[in-house]
Amino acid sequence: MDYNNIFTVILFVFFTTGCNDVNHDEDIEIIRFEKQFYNSDENQLDDLILKHPYLFPSQFSKSTWLNKINDSIERIMYNKSTVLFEDYDFNSLKIKSIFNNAKNVLNFFKTPKIYTLINKGDFIDRMIYNDPYLFISLNLYFGSNYYENIPDYISKKMDKFFIPNDIAFRISESYIKDNNDDRTLLSNMVLYGKIIYLNKLLNIEEEDWVIFNTSIEKMKWTNENEFDIWNYFVKNEYFFDTDIGLRSRFMSLAPYSKFNLDIDKKSPGAIGRWLGYKIVDSYMKNNKTNLNELVDLDHYTIFRKSKYKPSK
Repeated sequence: MDYNNIFTVILFVFFTTGCNDVNHDEDIEIIRFEKQFYNSDENQLDDLILKHPYLFPSQFSKSTWLNKINDSIERIMYNKSTVLFEDYDFNSLKIKSIFNNAKNVLNFFKTPKIYTLINKGDFIDRMIYNDPYLFISLNLYFGSNYYENIPDYISKKMDKFFIPNDIAFRISESYIKDNNDDRTLLSNMVLYGKIIYLNKLLNIEEEDWVIFNTSIEKMKWTNENEFDIWNYFVKNEYFFDTDIGLRSRFMSLAPYSKFNLDIDKKSPGAIGRWLGYKIVDSYMKNNKTNLNELVDLDHYTIFRKSKYKPSK
């Protein structure tokens, strides 16, 4: 196996099997694992393996880890992380407020232990949360200029500025489960609407353009054209359509949404997530429902009782 991708595999296995050896009552604990790992000699590595056994599966030999420590590309990434994250405060007021808000609105939520590391994974692997751990891949937050071969709409998100909201989103995503076999576009829209609704509760003061993964200009365009966007989906009868291509056009992260009109490039990608949030938000404003009840509500009930219809 390519040792460069070992941590990606480990995190997947770790979070699908679970681990519960953390004291949930502790304040935010930051483990700068990359510093411990890349500064280890052979003897220190033995101690590290004993300290964090879940990050060192037994099927990988010690020589594998030593090769990873001495890999030239990984050393470059580690050295860059020491510069870019030298003064980054993972105990910042903003991050603490997200965890405190989560404690206030989510049943049984406890502050996770944060691990930072270097992980040669994809953009989607930049942060992984599963109670009681939060793993942050620092090399996937080096800033857009670092990622020359990655499209702008993705690389612009690969900046440490976005770490707090990514934390809020990952927590929200883990809490809102897709237990619905319904394949309609509306079902997927409301699912993301719930996630983003919770995301905004956790990261209360964040601006919408950050939460919706777009630019200030495109967020402004979206708000100004709310009625036309809504009307487009109604006229084309997309809400109850099961065409999987609609998810690619309106739900997937992309540089813009695909209306197949001249306005396309003015729009943000995944505009269906924004519209799903507007439906959920309208439902919560017009109904006496708490968050726990919202999680279990079906998409059709939310849609029907939301009374969402933007004015022209």
